[in-house]
Amino acid sequence: MSKRVLLTGATGLIGKEIIQPLKELGYEISALTIDENYPDNGINWIKCNLFNEEAIKQSIEQVKPTHLLNFAWTTTGDYLTSDINLEFVKAGLNLLKYFKLNGGKRAIYVGTCFEYKFKDEKLKENDPINPQTLYAKSKNALHELAEEYCKINDISFGYGRIFYVYGHGENEKRLTAHLIKSLSENKEVIINCGSLIKDYMYTKDIAGAFAALLDNNVEGTVNICTSKGISLRDYSTYIAEKLGKTEYLTIKEEQNNQPKYIVGDNTRLINEVGYKIQYSFEEAIKEIIEK
Repeated sequence: MSKRVLLTGATGLIGKEIIQPLKELGYEISALTIDENYPDNGINWIKCNLFNEEAIKQSIEQVKPTHLLNFAWTTTGDYLTSDINLEFVKAGLNLLKYFKLNGGKRAIYVGTCFEYKFKDEKLKENDPINPQTLYAKSKNALHELAEEYCKINDISFGYGRIFYVYGHGENEKRLTAHLIKSLSENKEVIINCGSLIKDYMYTKDIAGAFAALLDNNVEGTVNICTSKGISLRDYSTYIAEKLGKTEYLTIKEEQNNQPKYIVGDNTRLINEVGYKIQYSFEEAIKEIIEK
């Protein structure tokens, strides 16, 4: 039986990286998009506005996917408080409704580490949740509704919680892109909270992990992370050193109310999904700078 995956968010930071891993796993790939210009990468692009239920219905009837991978969400601008989060919850449920009606078998949705209640230890999938923003609350609400819907309708469901991300083509307001662009242009960069420790994962590894999760029968929440923390001081200093621009980097330790430690436990990803991290931090940064 052929494996047909319907992909949303395929032009995004992570979505664009997952095409190759899915091809290598033998998937026929169809991707929904509202973009007028999309890459000619050998997949089936379908014009579809996710906020239009009829468009979703027609697209899924056309593809009849066996698998669904839903990356679509907005993470720029005022996304933490925007009403658009509610629209993505509705779209995610509509996708599942028509996925079921057309014989879909396995769905993977994408969450965030900001659904968790933070602590000074690695976060595990069964730890308490405590989302604080409309964005995180919406992600968690969709997770709970989608998981229950799939259980009722005999659809295999997995949920990957992403921690911190860096990769090619990031928005220049994000840390890695901001560091590389500004330092390369001899502009000062100030890191205000250098001691904060976070779990950063390269987009190519995140994509590889989701492809492996999709092609698996593991259900429930899986942390998509490296399980290795790095301080913002060390992260920024390494990039500045690679660029030879350390004189333009200033690191401070200002008072803040941010969690001091956000690192995930990736035991399920490694042992159950069977995904092996492909890139070290050093290898990934080198690739991003040189590309």
